[in-house]
Amino acid sequence: MGLLSKLFGGEKAVEKAAKDILGGILGQNNGGNANERPAETAAPVREDTYGGDSVWDRMPAEENQYNFGGTYSEYFESLFRSEFPAYRFEKTPVGGSGRLVYTFYGSSRALVVELMSERCSAYKVRNDCRRDGVPYLRFYYDHAGWWNTRSYVVGRIGEYLK
Repeated sequence: MGLLSKLFGGEKAVEKAAKDILGGILGQNNGGNANERPAETAAPVREDTYGGDSVWDRMPAEENQYNFGGTYSEYFESLFRSEFPAYRFEKTPVGGSGRLVYTFYGSSRALVVELMSERCSAYKVRNDCRRDGVPYLRFYYDHAGWWNTRSYVVGRIGEYLK
């Protein structure tokens, strides 16, 4: 009895379908018409905007939180001040975890930005914003390969504040 027979309890139609699917995935023809196999699709290609450096593998040349020369909070606050001077923001530390919540104000509360560790699973601030109808963004300051480049941070925030 083969592996697929064991998995599907001898159901021949299910076993054949599984073989056909696996054959298509693995590029093998398991008895069906080769023209009936699913067409292979290429993985999506992400355009690299950093002159050939991979955003995920190496630090980009663009200013980011790691080549800034200060803490992650200093980096974000410098972007807030330079790129969104029409908005006032308040910083609120949450617990002792390094989580920071920035609330931006124009004539009213315009946006909430939360900086947090990728290991944090807190949703209270996000849920409160959803309930109150206030836009919310989250940035992880310690996720491998996520550089928080200037253009990325400014672009995301700018969708709400410009």
